[in-house]
Amino acid sequence: MRRSDPRPPGSDRGDGTTGRTAGRPMVDESWDPVDDVAGEGGRPPGRWDWHGRATWGQRAVAAFPVAAVVAAAAIVVGATVGALAPAAAPAAVVGTGGATLTSTLPASPTAASPDAPGHPADYRDVTFTRPSGPARPIEGSTSLTLPPYLGWIQNGSASPTNGTATASGGLLHVGVRQATPSFRGWFLTTTGTVPDSCAFQFSAASPPDVPASATGAVGELVMAVQTGTTVRTGDINYVVVAELVRADGRRTLQVGYATGHVRHAVDHVLKQVPWAPGPLQVAIETDGDGRLDVWVDGAPFLSATGLSMGITPPFQPYLEVQAVRTPYSVAFSGYSSVCGDDVAVSGLPRGATVTLDGRAAAARSGVAVLTADRSSPPVTGTLTVTEPGRPAVRFPSRTYWPGDRFRYAP
Repeated sequence: MRRSDPRPPGSDRGDGTTGRTAGRPMVDESWDPVDDVAGEGGRPPGRWDWHGRATWGQRAVAAFPVAAVVAAAAIVVGATVGALAPAAAPAAVVGTGGATLTSTLPASPTAASPDAPGHPADYRDVTFTRPSGPARPIEGSTSLTLPPYLGWIQNGSASPTNGTATASGGLLHVGVRQATPSFRGWFLTTTGTVPDSCAFQFSAASPPDVPASATGAVGELVMAVQTGTTVRTGDINYVVVAELVRADGRRTLQVGYATGHVRHAVDHVLKQVPWAPGPLQVAIETDGDGRLDVWVDGAPFLSATGLSMGITPPFQPYLEVQAVRTPYSVAFSGYSSVCGDDVAVSGLPRGATVTLDGRAAAARSGVAVLTADRSSPPVTGTLTVTEPGRPAVRFPSRTYWPGDRFRYAP
């Protein structure tokens, strides 16, 4: 059970109007979820199968499973997730005239994380295009799998009957079904890890309004990256971008990070600004220590150096929705661990040109490169190849992420 809010009087973690000193980020001490498991002075469990996030704003996660149960669960996770059908090799996309466009990147998943053997480490181009089946409980664990998205598990402070994560209609719907008197949330985190050389790209539909009749209610969209060592060390260090929506219509976008072990961890708010409704696209790049860069909707939002985050790479991204006094759900439209720049098409004949969403690139030595930094938003549109003296070839609309590589065959 969640304990009462331990914040000192006058601390407002919803909008940051109190608890801040001039020129310094707001620092709040988090609730300790292990107090319900271990007594004061005791060591928290050393292994968990979920990210172990303590607080951000007014919320808490549920008490963790005991170490012995989760240690066993780690083995079961590998067996359960591994039993799902792996992603097939990328099929060629057929365009007009029978031309094909085939990804030259390895099929996802490609590799196993050293922290979770047998789990995929490649989370590239996840667009939730396949409807998900019923959540599958993981034996001996509080986590659930999300078929057919290999390598993602769900959990949260909301109970499994109140939390929801379902992919349908090309969107991943994450949320809390029923209102609760205190913050409760539901999240998906990856079982594999991603190196700090990659950018973490999240896309979501506009978080919905909170009903004006729900006095004091708040809904929250969370896009975050945590240390991949959580399951071994209990450190809950992470960076986070969150949009909070209140019943009075106010919206706030926050960026920050958390430091410390589960016991006595603290949150640091680096930036928070009023925000407007609309789809949200976020890119996060960090070394986990002193540097953090965040882009929102393709524009630089925050660049910080000289931090002391202590977030040990490799990382695990996670998607989360939380709420208090209202049901709340947000639809994620995509995620990608972007580990390269540009979109490149090879195999092009001399004189060919590639266009995508108003961008054009001429082939040089058979390769056309559409410039895109790894922090650039993905582009959804129709890719067209034009050859001299031949009709233009068009391929069905799809999402192109920086780092994508394709081979063209007429």
